[in-house]
Amino acid sequence: MAAIAHKENLLSRVSAGLVGLMELAFYNYGRAIARVPVLFILLCLLLTAACSLGLSKFVQETRPFKLWTPEGSEFMKALEWQEDNFPQDVRLNMAIYEAENVLTKSVLLEMMRVHYVLANTATRTANWSSICGKIPAIPLAVFGRRKREAGQRQARQADDEDEGMEWSQLLSRDSYCQFLDSLQEVCLETGLLEVFGYDEEFLASLTQEQIIQEVNEAERSAVTGLPLNVSQFLAHTTLDDKGNIVGARAATHTWFTKVITGINSTNTLINDAGTGSHIDPITYEWEQQMLQNLLNDTERPPDLQFYLMGASSFGTVSGDSIKGDLQYLSLGFGVVFVFVVAMLGRCNMLEARPLLSLLGLSCVGLAIVVSYGLCSAFDVLYGPVNSILPFLLLGLGIDDMFVIVEAWRGLRTEEQKLELSERVGLALGRAGVAITVTSLTDFLAFAVGSTTVLPALRSFCIYSAVGVAAVYFFQATFFVAWLSLDQRRLEDGRHGMLWCWKISNWTPNTCSQQDLCHNFFSKVYARVLLLTPVRIMILTATSALFGVSIWGMTELRQEFDPVWFLPQDSYLFAFFMKQREYYPSSGERGSVYFGNISLVKELPKLQELTQRLLATEYVAKVENWVDDFIKYWGDELDPSIFQDQLSLFLFSTKGAKYRARNFKFSTEINCTSIAPPVTASSIDFQHRVMESSQEEVVAMEAVRSAVNALNFSGVTWAWARAYGGWETNRVIEEELWRNLGVALAVVAAATLVLLASVAGAALVVVCVLLTLVDVAALMEWWGLTIDTVSCIDMVLAVGLCVDYAAHIVHTFLTLPGTKTDRAAATLSTTGPPVFSGGFSTFLAFVFLAGSSSHVFTSFFKIFFGVCVFGLYHGLVFLPVVLSFIGPESHSSILAQAPKMNLKHPSHSQHPPPLQPKINIIPNAQQSYSPSPKTQANISHKHYTNSHNDQTNNIHATEDKSFADKNELVNQHTEKCKEQNETEKISPLTQNLEQGQEAEQLHIQDTTVPILPNTPDDGSRF
Repeated sequence: MAAIAHKENLLSRVSAGLVGLMELAFYNYGRAIARVPVLFILLCLLLTAACSLGLSKFVQETRPFKLWTPEGSEFMKALEWQEDNFPQDVRLNMAIYEAENVLTKSVLLEMMRVHYVLANTATRTANWSSICGKIPAIPLAVFGRRKREAGQRQARQADDEDEGMEWSQLLSRDSYCQFLDSLQEVCLETGLLEVFGYDEEFLASLTQEQIIQEVNEAERSAVTGLPLNVSQFLAHTTLDDKGNIVGARAATHTWFTKVITGINSTNTLINDAGTGSHIDPITYEWEQQMLQNLLNDTERPPDLQFYLMGASSFGTVSGDSIKGDLQYLSLGFGVVFVFVVAMLGRCNMLEARPLLSLLGLSCVGLAIVVSYGLCSAFDVLYGPVNSILPFLLLGLGIDDMFVIVEAWRGLRTEEQKLELSERVGLALGRAGVAITVTSLTDFLAFAVGSTTVLPALRSFCIYSAVGVAAVYFFQATFFVAWLSLDQRRLEDGRHGMLWCWKISNWTPNTCSQQDLCHNFFSKVYARVLLLTPVRIMILTATSALFGVSIWGMTELRQEFDPVWFLPQDSYLFAFFMKQREYYPSSGERGSVYFGNISLVKELPKLQELTQRLLATEYVAKVENWVDDFIKYWGDELDPSIFQDQLSLFLFSTKGAKYRARNFKFSTEINCTSIAPPVTASSIDFQHRVMESSQEEVVAMEAVRSAVNALNFSGVTWAWARAYGGWETNRVIEEELWRNLGVALAVVAAATLVLLASVAGAALVVVCVLLTLVDVAALMEWWGLTIDTVSCIDMVLAVGLCVDYAAHIVHTFLTLPGTKTDRAAATLSTTGPPVFSGGFSTFLAFVFLAGSSSHVFTSFFKIFFGVCVFGLYHGLVFLPVVLSFIGPESHSSILAQAPKMNLKHPSHSQHPPPLQPKINIIPNAQQSYSPSPKTQANISHKHYTNSHNDQTNNIHATEDKSFADKNELVNQHTEKCKEQNETEKISPLTQNLEQGQEAEQLHIQDTTVPILPNTPDDGSRF
C-alpha cells in the first residue's frame, strides 16, 4: 500500500505540474484574446480561407475497391495488373421484370417497349448502335431452321444433325473466314426476347399457348444464332406434369455497352464507382441518359414491377444519397441551436445569448472547411463514410462550448470584479485543460484509426482528427473572442439579440434565474441514487446487463457488403434485393489471369487447373478454353503451329466466345493469319453459393492455393470482383479489435496522466469497456454487423464515452469528505453538465434515424448506444462504485506527500490562484449565501476561507525566497491538517443525514485545500 501511495503521490505531482503549465498558458491566451478579440476573429477567418484553397483538389472517391478493400492486398494488386494488362471494355446493364407470370403477352410486349426505349436513347455524341457491344449474328438458315410463324411448330430436323458440327473444320480456312466477314454484327442483348427475335408483330400475333410453346422449344437465339438456354433468364418457374415451363415470377434482360478505348486517356477518364474502374465520358453520358429513360414508368403496366441496374448506377446513387442526407444536418443544426441558446443564456432580453450561440456553432462550419481543405490539399480521399463528420464535429463543438461557458459562470465573486481580460483569462485557464483533455482523447482515438489498412476508415480518421483539432482551436479562439464581445454587450446593458439596443432600468425575472437540471440532480437524484438499497440494485442490474451484453456480443457476426451503402429507398438497392431473391443460386464469378507465360509450354498445367479448381469444393464450374481447344483439335494438335491453331480456334463457333473475353494480343488478331503473341490470358470459373463470410474467405484462399500450387512460370492472379469484399471480411474484425485495443490503451494513458490516480483511471477504463460491450451487443440486437462503418463508429466511441466517466472521477478526486459525500457532491456539481453534453451529442444526430443510408443509420444506432450506455455508466453505475471503493481524495494525498521543491512563478507572471471551483452548474452566476440551516457548517467554512486567504498571502510574498515560501506552505498545511483532525466534522455527511436542503451540497461553500505550487482548479476535464 505504501508503494502504491508513493506512486500516486509522484503521479499527482507530475500531473499537477503539467496542468499548472497548461492553465498558465490558457490564462495568458485568454487575456490576449479578450484584449483584441476582433484581431483573433479575423485571424481565424483568414486561416479558414487559406485552408479552403485546398478544396480545389477535392474529389469524392466512390469506387468500392478504392474504399473498402485493404491496400496492398492481393486483390488490389491483381486489380491494378488487370487494369494495365487486361482492361475490361464491356459493361453490363441489367433489368429484372417481376409479375404474377412474366410469360404473358402483356409482359413480353412491355419488354419490347423497354427495348425500343433503350434502342432510341441518344445523346449529343452517341446512340445505342455506337455504344453497344456487338457480335456477329449467324443466320438460322445455317442450322437448317426457317423463320417461325404463329401456330406453326418450328422445324428441328436439322438440329440433331448439326449437333457438334463445326463449320470452321468443314470449310477451307479462307472460305470460312470470308463467311465470318460477311456476317452482320448486332448489338448484344440477352433475355426472353431472343426467343422471338425482337419481332413485335410476330409476338403480338401469338396466343398464350403459342408463347409457352415457343419458350420451351427455343434452343438457339433468333437474333445471334448462338445456343440459348431460356431457363437461365427465368426465376421461380412453374412446370406442368411434362416438365415444360408454363409460368415464372421473374425474368432478366441484359444489355452490354462498351468502353470507347480510342478516347480513354488520362485527361478524359471518368471515375465510375459502379465497376470500380474508369470509362470514357461518351459511354458514361449515354448510360446516364439510358437510366433516366428506362426509369420513367409512366407507360408501365401497374401489375408489372421493373428493377434496373446500370453499369454506372452504384456511383450515381451513392453520390445522390450523400447529397440527400444533408437535410438531416440542417435539422440537427436547428434543434441543437435551440438547445444551445437555452443552455448558454437565460430567458430574458439581456442575458439571452442567441448570437453567441450561433457564432459558437459556426465554429463547426469553420472546422469542416479546414478539415476538408487541408485533407484535400494533401490528396486524402473522401469517402461516403466521411459524410457523418459534420454531425460528429457538431456534437464535439457543443461540449467544448459548454465547458468554456460554465468556467466563465464559475468565477468567484471577487474574480468577477476584475477587468474583462483577466476574467476571460481565468475562465479559459480553467476550461482550457478540460477541452484539451477531451479533444486529445478524441484526437488520439482517430490517430490510431488512421493506421488501418482500410482506405475508407483511414480517410475518415484523418479527416476527423484534423476536424477535432480545428474545432478545439476555434472554440478556444473564435468563440472566446465572441464571448468577450458578448460580455461587453451584456455589461453595457444591450439587448441579447439586437446589440445596438441599450436597455435601461432592467431587472431579471425570477423564472430566468432558476436551474431545474441542477435542482433535480442535487435535491432528488443524488439522494435517491446513493441510498443503500438503490446502490445494491444498481450493481445487480449492471452485472446482469453486462452478462447479457457479453452473450449478445458473442453473437455479433462479421459481414461486409457494399450494397448496404446504397439508400434502401433507391432503385439500385431494390434491384439487388430482387436479384438475391430470385437468382440466389448463382455463385460469384471469377477469373485466373496469366501474364508473360508460354501457353504452349504451360498447356498441361492449364488443363490440370480445371481439375484442381473443381477439387476445392468451393468452385461449381470452370470455363477453361484449354479444354475446348484440345477437344477442338484432338489428335491434330501440333505444338509447333500452336499460334496458328489458336487463331482458327478462336474464330470457330466453339472458341469465339473466348476470343475477346479471355485473350489479349500484342496486335489485333485476324481470322486468316497466325495469332500474334499473347500478352495476357484468363480462365473463368464460378463459385458455388457460400453460407457465410467466413466460408467466402476460405473459398478465396482455396482458389489461390490451387493456382499457386501449379507454379506457373509467369504472372498469375486468381481474381473475382467479389474478392474485394471478401478481402475486407478477412481483416475487418482483426482491424476492429486492434484499433479498439490501441485506442483504449492510448486514451487510458492520457487519462491516467491527467487524473493522477491509478485507481481513478482504472475505473474510467472499466466504464469505457462496459459501454463498448453493451454497444456491441446492441449492434447484434439491432441488426448491425462488424463492417467498415461500425468499425469506424466503435473507434470513435472510445473517445466519446471516456468523457462521461472521466469528468465524474476527476471531480470526485478533488473533493474532501467520505466516499458517499464526495459521490453525492460530484453528482450535484458535475452531473448536470455531463448530462447536457451527452444529450446535446444525441440531439446532433437524432434525425439520422430517418435516413435510408447505411452509413447514417449505423451511426445513429451505435451512437444512440454510446450516449445511453455511456451516460448510464457515468452517471449511475460509476457514482455508486465510487461511493463504495472510490480512490482517496487528492487533497489528502497531497497533505501526506513529501515536500516538493518546484519553482513557482511569481505573482506578476501568474494569474490569481486557480482554486478548485468544482461548481460548474449552468446559471450559477450569483455567489451562494448559506441558509440558516447551514449555520452548523460555519466553523468548517471559516477554516477553508482562512486557508484560502493565507494561501493567497503566500503567493503575494514576493520578497521572500522560494525556500522560505515552501517552508511557510508546509507549516500552513500541517496547521490545517491538525485543525481538521480537531474538528472531525463532515458537513456533507451531516447534511445528508439530516435531510437538509440540497443547496448545502454546493461546492462553492466547500473549498478544497491544495498546495499553492500544485494548482488544481477542479476543471481539468
